[in-house]
Amino acid sequence: MTNSAMAAILARTYFHTVTAWRPTLEDGEERLCEAAQCALSRSAHTSAPTPPDGSYALPEALYRLSLYTRPELAFRLGDRVEITDEGGNVWHGRTSDSFRYPSHCVTVVEISHVEAAAESGGQDSRESEDTAGEGSA
Repeated sequence: MTNSAMAAILARTYFHTVTAWRPTLEDGEERLCEAAQCALSRSAHTSAPTPPDGSYALPEALYRLSLYTRPELAFRLGDRVEITDEGGNVWHGRTSDSFRYPSHCVTVVEISHVEAAAESGGQDSRESEDTAGEGSA
């Protein structure tokens, strides 16, 4: 299978979007991408219990998830990301280094909190402590 064919297959699973920022020396942030297509899931490297169903914030915990993007979206340790799912939930986290493959990149993201979609008039967000836990989207 060619790299472009593999990239096309992977792109069909990209039901999320990612916006990312990189810290700068001037104590600011540089925007790396805005609403770029991506996939977010568990993997063998980040296996964990499945979070509860529904359109609400996850219980307090840190989740380590795999973020799949095209090759041009490689992240570095400490980049800040916001990943939005189809339901409007926003996953906030920091990235590790990316692993590049010919057709895509995989980055482990440590999720600090999730903002639920604003369906019932307000957003419910829960922040976690810096303890390691894992989950899936």
